[in-house]
Amino acid sequence: MRRILPVLFLTAAVLLTGCDFSGEARPSGPPTTTATSSQAGTELADRYRETGGDADVYGIDHTKNRKGVLMLSVWTHKKAGYKNFDDFATNLASFLTRQGIRLDQGYVLNVYGPDGTRLHNYDTTPEHDP
Repeated sequence: MRRILPVLFLTAAVLLTGCDFSGEARPSGPPTTTATSSQAGTELADRYRETGGDADVYGIDHTKNRKGVLMLSVWTHKKAGYKNFDDFATNLASFLTRQGIRLDQGYVLNVYGPDGTRLHNYDTTPEHDP
């Protein structure tokens, strides 16, 4: 009986929290992030706009993930995203290259709206853009 109680408590906890053992994520809505970027990201966005970049961009952050892939996050005041996203991405990549940010190994770009909702996801890494 003493060995069964911990198993019962664990099972009850899993059932009450809605967790399962499949290991698959089940998003409850669109991917989101905070509606603001870092101070450095705000300054980078200021330089982007000053050089003719999109006036709605108010944050650009970049980092590398654990695999060394460059991860770009852009915050914009646009609520519905960019109609001509390819032009936006090309312009942004050109600006970032001029800023000394290396994009030659590809990157993942996520664009977020003012409420933090992800509007675009663009992956140029070699395994996704051969």
